[in-house]
Amino acid sequence: MSMRNFILLLSICVCSCSPYPSDVKDALKYAGSNRRELEQVLEHYHKTPSDSLKLRAAEFLIANMPGHWSYHPDSLKTYYIQADSILSLDTLWNVKVDLLNRLTDSLPNLERSIVEDIHIITADYLVKNIDSAFATWQNAPWARHVSFDDFCEYLLPYKVTEGQPLDHWRDSLKGKFCDGLEYFRFDQYKKNSPSTAAAAIRNNMRGQMNPRITLSKKFYPLLSENNITRLPAGTCDDYVQVVLAVMRANGIPVVSDMILQWPYKGGGGGHSWNVICDNLRTNMFFEELNGVAPGNMIRATSKLGKVYRNTYAINRDLLEMNRNEQLPSKFRNSFLKDVSVQYMPVVHATVDILPKRRGKNQYAYLAVFDNQDWTPVAVAQIKGKQVRFENIGPDIVYLPVRYAEKKFHPLNYPFHLDYDGHTRYFVPDTTRLHRIIVDRKFPLFTRVVEVTMRTVHARIQVAETADFVNPVTIHKIDQFRPSGTIGIPDSIPAYRYWRFLAPDNEYCNIAELMFYRASDTIPLTGRVIGEGGIHPNNPQWTFDKAFDGDPLTLYHSATKNGAWVGLDFGKPVKIKKIIYLPRSDDNNIRRGDEYELFYRTESGWRSLGKQLAKDIALTFDSVPDNALLWLRDRTRGQEERIFSYENDEQIWW
Repeated sequence: MSMRNFILLLSICVCSCSPYPSDVKDALKYAGSNRRELEQVLEHYHKTPSDSLKLRAAEFLIANMPGHWSYHPDSLKTYYIQADSILSLDTLWNVKVDLLNRLTDSLPNLERSIVEDIHIITADYLVKNIDSAFATWQNAPWARHVSFDDFCEYLLPYKVTEGQPLDHWRDSLKGKFCDGLEYFRFDQYKKNSPSTAAAAIRNNMRGQMNPRITLSKKFYPLLSENNITRLPAGTCDDYVQVVLAVMRANGIPVVSDMILQWPYKGGGGGHSWNVICDNLRTNMFFEELNGVAPGNMIRATSKLGKVYRNTYAINRDLLEMNRNEQLPSKFRNSFLKDVSVQYMPVVHATVDILPKRRGKNQYAYLAVFDNQDWTPVAVAQIKGKQVRFENIGPDIVYLPVRYAEKKFHPLNYPFHLDYDGHTRYFVPDTTRLHRIIVDRKFPLFTRVVEVTMRTVHARIQVAETADFVNPVTIHKIDQFRPSGTIGIPDSIPAYRYWRFLAPDNEYCNIAELMFYRASDTIPLTGRVIGEGGIHPNNPQWTFDKAFDGDPLTLYHSATKNGAWVGLDFGKPVKIKKIIYLPRSDDNNIRRGDEYELFYRTESGWRSLGKQLAKDIALTFDSVPDNALLWLRDRTRGQEERIFSYENDEQIWW
């Protein structure tokens, strides 16, 4: 045997006898020129038998490292220096946000500087992180209950999110925001409770960081060790990442969960929050610093289509999908784990693919409506003429779609999935047409209902004098309505003074008050009068705002008893109709706006016509039975929601 063949044979034997698992071998090969740095980490722990668990941790990090990325260190060096100077300014938070946004606009495209961690990480950095994570796991009282598998996800990772610099964030954040925790060691319950410690740290963070949620932020994440806790404002994702870093650095086992899209509203897409691995071996959820505290459910009454956990470990199923087919952007992330069963009573749905809607795709998606379009939240493999989606949230309307040529194509009609897993498809019946009356384009939520309720038991009164010494009540609002029309009987004579009197023990909150005579098409005007003062927190909400034609402005009284607003018409007038708009979100039908109603067909949306609103409700004729509908305001606004029309009522989905 020649020497050359002997060396080749020897190298093959060495490779085949490598002590590392196959996924670690694959990662080492993928590391290319940086392979030696990773091998040094493995060799460092392999030579000492007592480090066998650390070796397993190193193997976990290396095997799952492909796909994790950072910005090249040189590309962000200047950004973080300049960001630090902005964050050090003694100025308002929104000024800092504006300056950071401008700084980001002035930078070159940093997406071009993205590099995978496996190609730049050093042995020293990885060893230090592993040792530090183990020291925290073994010494922090909040982490003693954590199994090795959970440790690998909740404490071990050398970063908390993509794009985070490979710096010494653990050292910088250790002991930070921990005021008061030293006293927990005297409490037999608190000294080992990570949720109690997390709540204390979270409260300290809230007090010192003063978190503000904003959608105007577009600057790059402030994830360097010097800036990570100096965020002037950010999204829920930003604060979730800050919480992850602080908690893990202090030995509290935390991960983050998320949804890709709320299934019942739009509002900027999805949402994320933190999850604690509690010592009772249960997961405890809490929202970012500005939201729900540990131990409470995340939006307990909210519908959730699918919930995913952000992981360090690769989801091999998602990775395989991406190898086989071009997936939409939301599913190109291979670091997601389906944890829906931890949040809701999940059901399954088997969807038939209509013959005309089939393509060459291997995978299909369930999409939910995001106010303007359909967004995928679940993926499954197509098998023949059907696709089965497992562990999805009930009481939601889904649209099954495939993805091709960078577009989504429907596979069937939208369907409602009930709590028993039954599907009801919205197949419009054009042989059965109905008349419908709609008064909103978006559902009411608690924040709106609470202020709208301030009109219930309010009274419409008239008087002979401006001080309403002897008022006459001509109408009482006796039930909740998002808006209302009051017909005035012919028996009510003409009066000069008319007013809206708030309910007892309630603020006077009214957005619009419009008075009409029998022949009027526009509301009457008069001298604005009222009592109850102006609320000090909202000095701009004065009496005249109840008559300015803008539903988003309102009168808000300073007092809760006897407050009212009205008009002095200068002479007695006989009113035939009054329209009132409570304080709201401006999603009621707005007079003068143009609206268009659509219904969903097999292939897309079809118009049922446009209307110029002349009243606070719209009437549409010839609407197909069992149709999924969408009312669009072509004049203004963004909040619009799909609905069905059943028993003379809009049912929102």
